[in-house]
Formats: sequence, structure tokens, C-alpha cells
Amino acid sequence: MARKRSSSQIVLTYVLSLVVALSLLVFWVVYVVQSVARVQDFAGRVGMSDPRSHWLVLSIGCLLFFILIVGVTHQLAQALAARRYSRKQEEFVSNITHEMKSPLAAIKLHAQTLLEPNLTEEQRQRSTRLVLEQVERMGKLVDDVLESSRMVDPKHRPELEHLELEPFLDRYFASHRKRIEDEEVELNVRIDTDAVVLASEDALERILNNLLENAARFSEKGGEVRCRIEDIGEEVQIEVEDDGIGIPKKELAKIFDRFYQIGRELGGRRGGTGLGLSIVSSLVRELGGTVSAHSQEGKPGARFVVNLPIVETVESRS
Repeated sequence: MARKRSSSQIVLTYVLSLVVALSLLVFWVVYVVQSVARVQDFAGRVGMSDPRSHWLVLSIGCLLFFILIVGVTHQLAQALAARRYSRKQEEFVSNITHEMKSPLAAIKLHAQTLLEPNLTEEQRQRSTRLVLEQVERMGKLVDDVLESSRMVDPKHRPELEHLELEPFLDRYFASHRKRIEDEEVELNVRIDTDAVVLASEDALERILNNLLENAARFSEKGGEVRCRIEDIGEEVQIEVEDDGIGIPKKELAKIFDRFYQIGRELGGRRGGTGLGLSIVSSLVRELGGTVSAHSQEGKPGARFVVNLPIVETVESRS
């Protein structure tokens, strides 16, 4: 299998190609300027009798070399983008492998424990519960990978419906609160909406899951995750905020990129696959909304804001 070229090799190839193209351009200009009579004689033989025909020939040549340089530059940009994407994919494979090793090891350990003949009922239930938790964790990893693959296929879009937010949110937090608080953070929720949005329950659940789990992961133990949902004008705003380590300023522009991980330079904070926020961004766009991230340099905490258009309200529906 051919070895992949590094970014430095790609740039070096571009520089050499650019030097060759510019050298040929300079040679062409010098040649035409120093050989005006010869160029005009050639132009006359092809039916161009204008005494300024050498300028036309010079301009055409310069234009062709300019197109060549633009083409080479475009190829460089494409090659670097492909190399960056390939590197992210390699990191993703490494990350997902690492993420799967932990639950697999835990499942194996507790499955072996369950084979012990002298287990008490309490020990058996504890091991069974932990196995189920790790299976659920692996299921989420697989779901993220499948959802991320679906995002790049424009043929597969969620089926949207008019969804009343308040009852959906009540059901969601009733069933998911414990899972978030199991991360040893307090979940504080405030719901103040009577909006109906064009969405699907699955899409909204994935958006909330990724934002809340991300906030819990980057919060200190005993910290607080705040989720506020309220109507603002013609939009409903979903805000998820934590008091954790925050987001470095240089990472804010990249955190919604596929495979990108927040806090790659922060030791002990690098969990996850790098897909969660990319999935959030793609789903929010499919629902016609926007998502943004906010964090102040040097201050703890990060805030994610999702805005979705309101198609109607509960009052207008009744």
C-alpha cells in the first residue's frame, strides 16, 4: 500500500510546481519582449497583421500561466484538506477503538464475576447492572458512528412533524435526568415554552443527549449543569451551560467539526469520539435552526445555545 504523503511533502511539491510555473512565466515574458520581430512574423503568418500582436501573444501566454498557477494552488488546497480529513479519520479510529476497549474490558470482568459460584445476590445484581450500563455505553458509541455516517448522505433526512416541546421535554428529563446525574453533577432544568417546532423526537433527543453529556463530561465532580428552554421572539432557545473547564478560544471555531475533540490539550479530559457536537450541528441545521458555543478565556464554564424556529404555539393551536 502506498505511503500517504505528509502535509509538508504536499506543500514542498506545491512550492516546486509554483517555482517552475513562475520560472516559465518569466521566461515567456523575456522571450516575447526580446523577440518582438520574430513573434510579429509568426503572428503575420497566422493572419494577425496588427503591429501590436506581440502584446496579444504575451497576454495570452500570461493568462495561461496564471490559470496554471491557480490550478496548482487549488490542487494544493484540495490535497491539504484531504490530508487533514484523513488524519482526523485516523484519530477517530484510534479514539473509537480506545472508547470501546474500556466497556468491553468492564463487560468481560463482570461477566467473569457472574460465573463465580459463591456470589451473593447483591453482588450478582451489581455485576449485572454494570454489564448493562457498559452495553448501553457501547450502544451509544455505535449510534453516534451510524448517525455521523447518515449525516454525510443527503438522501437520508429525518421525518419532521409538528412537535409540542413542553410535553416532550417533560418526558425527556423524566427518563434522562438520572443518567446525567450519575456523572456526579447536578442537573438544573428550567422549561418556559409553549412552542411547537418542526422536528422529530429522535433528533431533539440526540441534540439534548450530546449537549448534556458533553457538559457533564467537562464539569468537575459535584458541579452543576444548567439547561434552560424558553421562547424568544419567533424562536425557542435551548441553552446548556456548565461550570467546568471551559473551551480555549482557539478551539471555539473548530468544535463542531467532524472528528474534532474539545480539550485535546487538556490532560484527562479527552473522552469521546469527536462526533457528538458535529451531530448536534448537523441535526440543528436539518431542523432549520442554529447552534453556537460561548466561553470566556480564563473563566470556567461553557455555554451552548440552540435556536429553533417556532412554527406555532400551543395557544394558537387551540
